[in-house]
Amino acid sequence: MSKTLLRGTLAAVLLAGLPLAAPLAAKAEPITLKLAHQWPQDEKDYVVAAAVKFASEVEKRTNGEIKITFYPAQSLAKASNTHVALKTGTVDLAVYPYIYAAGAIPEMNLILMPGIWKTHDDVFAFRKSDAWKKIEAKAEAYGFKTLSWIQISGGVASSGAPVHGPDDVKGKKVRAAGKYMEAALHDAGATPVSMPSSDNYNAMQLGLLDAMWTSSSSFGAFRLYEVSKAYTSPEEYSVYFTIEPIAISMKTWEKLTPAQQKILMEVGASLEPGSLAGAKEEDARIAKEFADHGVKVTKMSLKEWDSWQPFFKRSHEKFKADFPQAAPILDMMLAGKS
Repeated sequence: MSKTLLRGTLAAVLLAGLPLAAPLAAKAEPITLKLAHQWPQDEKDYVVAAAVKFASEVEKRTNGEIKITFYPAQSLAKASNTHVALKTGTVDLAVYPYIYAAGAIPEMNLILMPGIWKTHDDVFAFRKSDAWKKIEAKAEAYGFKTLSWIQISGGVASSGAPVHGPDDVKGKKVRAAGKYMEAALHDAGATPVSMPSSDNYNAMQLGLLDAMWTSSSSFGAFRLYEVSKAYTSPEEYSVYFTIEPIAISMKTWEKLTPAQQKILMEVGASLEPGSLAGAKEEDARIAKEFADHGVKVTKMSLKEWDSWQPFFKRSHEKFKADFPQAAPILDMMLAGKS
């Protein structure tokens, strides 16, 4: 075709009002993010169920642009080392007990500091506090960011008599996550034993533990009712509260577009209103599970909670001595407690 004829053809098309073919908008390549956690992939577990809902909603709101693949039961990263995997980007996302990061981020000791909270309502209010914002800033500087708040309480199971107050742990080998709960147990006459909750079953079975504090979800996920004779449920009062949020590696976060980041934050926030009810329901579910397996189930009273306070106050002072730069955050928490 001659140049003159080609120009004439194009002119005819334009004059006729016929549209020229427009280039198709480029579709973003799907992204698959790896989410790690330490529990079996059982959606009866409130923490796991929250993560599954998060993943489903993210995929829906991004029209399949972001998919999340689960790596449960420490299959991608050891529980106690997940913060390092998040920092390096080996893991994109995690549902992670932040206390495990306390060796790298001393302020994380505060989210499992005993004697701060009595009930779930106290903990849920904390998520909006200035103290929490300061702790979050430390996490982001280290290498991971919170997308959705998940809180959890925990009771104490034993291979003998129920554990309620300090007198009940004297002479016992007791597991409790967190350096400062361990300090309180030591002051009360116990021998603290430190280990991830995933190791509790074997330790109790072998007699390496006489009692253990861990989260309600871990009690159920690891079938700890099989190696326990008594369980003190946190349904009314507890000395064990912690957070196990959905976190994202800052390396992964920075690779996402602003629009994608916005969706992840919005999805995370949308799940938080169910966090309080979910945590309470989890406590009740686990108490029933223990009872159904023949374990004696009791609850801690407010008087028993108060009996721990002299030991916890010494733990608070120990933290301030260990990490004076973080002492103002603990003071903020203590000032705001119920």
